[in-house]
Amino acid sequence: MRPWAALLALWLVLRPAAGQVPNLPGIRDRGFIRECVQVHNSLRSGVQPSASNMRYMSWDAALARTARAWAKRCIFEHNTYLSEGHQGHPNFTSIGENLWAGTYQAFNVSSAINAWYDEVGSYNFATQKCTKVCGHYLQVVWDYSYKIGCAVTYCKEVAGIPDAAYFVCNYSPCGNLPRKPYLEGRACSKCDKGDTCENNLCRNLRRDKIIYYPRWYPPWESSDGACDRACAIVITLRALLLVLTPVAVYCVQKFCTSLHMCA
Repeated sequence: MRPWAALLALWLVLRPAAGQVPNLPGIRDRGFIRECVQVHNSLRSGVQPSASNMRYMSWDAALARTARAWAKRCIFEHNTYLSEGHQGHPNFTSIGENLWAGTYQAFNVSSAINAWYDEVGSYNFATQKCTKVCGHYLQVVWDYSYKIGCAVTYCKEVAGIPDAAYFVCNYSPCGNLPRKPYLEGRACSKCDKGDTCENNLCRNLRRDKIIYYPRWYPPWESSDGACDRACAIVITLRALLLVLTPVAVYCVQKFCTSLHMCA
């Protein structure tokens, strides 16, 4: 096969594959991060009855990587690694998780998070009784949870839904313990020492500082067999290199011969 024919064949193979995957936001997308944080904090600040000790939530890059690694598996079940020490985060050992799946055309950060919050209709705060499903709501409004990391990925099928968006959020510290999700009372009246009050939420610059953990990734991620965008780029570059190397050799040999420069 001629070199140019090999390049054309490789391009024809790669082009349709790239076009089949919807363009969903990544975990470094600023708009995605901002919306995940803002929607959670907006819901937390407006709980009824009002909370006296509700913490502000801030983004965590390691939790987002864990959410992405699990979402890529396209299994609509909770992450089995979260209960193991430092498998979901380099520092936190208590990690909660919420899952959402729907058609990728219907995916919207706000709608997904509000779907979790809407479980409040099944929860009685005074008696702590839940008539249906309440766990997602309880995690969204858990008072001591202050770090969040989310990810959304495309799945050919998940939870019986074809062409799906799979949205995962991880939280730390984890909620859903056998108690009420927060202390009822005047907003911010029971914040921790050193906290300030902002939109009914307890804020602390040290606690809310964003740490990126540039060298940490979930230890189990490489075993899931999935290939993200960076992985796909590496594979593509390797394939191109295999094709271009003989092309380069051929061109150099021809150039050298024409100039009588070859030994």
